[in-house]
Amino acid sequence: MKMHVTIICIFVLLSAALSAENWKYQSNFNLSLTQNAYSNNWAGTELGSISWASTSNTTADKQISDLILSKNTLKLAFGQTHSQKLDAMGKRYWDKPEKTTDKIDFETIFRFTLHAYVDPFISGRMESQFVDFSDPAKTRMLNPSQFTEAAGMARTIITNEDHTLNTRLGAAVRQRVDRDKLNTVTMERKTTTESDAGIEFVAVYNQIYKPKELTFNSRLQIFQALYNSKSKDLNNDWKTTDFTWENTFGMKIYKVITLNLYLEMLYNKEQEKAVQFKETLGLGIAFQLL
Repeated sequence: MKMHVTIICIFVLLSAALSAENWKYQSNFNLSLTQNAYSNNWAGTELGSISWASTSNTTADKQISDLILSKNTLKLAFGQTHSQKLDAMGKRYWDKPEKTTDKIDFETIFRFTLHAYVDPFISGRMESQFVDFSDPAKTRMLNPSQFTEAAGMARTIITNEDHTLNTRLGAAVRQRVDRDKLNTVTMERKTTTESDAGIEFVAVYNQIYKPKELTFNSRLQIFQALYNSKSKDLNNDWKTTDFTWENTFGMKIYKVITLNLYLEMLYNKEQEKAVQFKETLGLGIAFQLL
């Protein structure tokens, strides 16, 4: 239970961390809960479950000078499902919770506003998760992690009150770090790293539908690797183009009651030969932190 409270506190604190004077910021927090339970003498075969998920999205922008614009985005998500199971005597009991959602994604961009057709930019991004349960013998926090540094040209195609479309194209370098990874042959643990470099394209679209009770946010990221530090140990899958397409629909039903739909398509041939798909639909409580 302490871990649950700690994670929710991290959501709130990190979401507010970017607030400061002269920043244009926005932060929201969403918590959804689904529960059902049955007595031990319930005649059916249904089993109880409790599912909860928290998400937070924070943006902070600032025109540092006439030349430099700073844009920051922090996305957090964590959720678990507690399920009932049947023991050998046919009695119901609550099993350990299983993680269903876990995400930490922070990106910062410095854009040099030359007011030209395109503007130069540099960016940094960190992606990780709160808890790594992939190794049954060792639970690791904030693992694995991926860091991306990019530089290139950015262009704002659409900008008005209701919707915006920003694109950027440049060179990018990625590093993936897996701490205390177990070698099943030697049974030793060590931190493994892998890096690659290539060309990255990112498009971010945001739409607010009047009377501003419905929002749509979409982010497409395409990465073509040209170099991999472990290419000698890998097949040619690392040369395949990777892409991630995230879409979020949000609708305010009544005051703080919201309906949210998250769709993600992911293709990384090194991980999986086919396109991966993730969908999350939640009805919960949402409010502005900032």
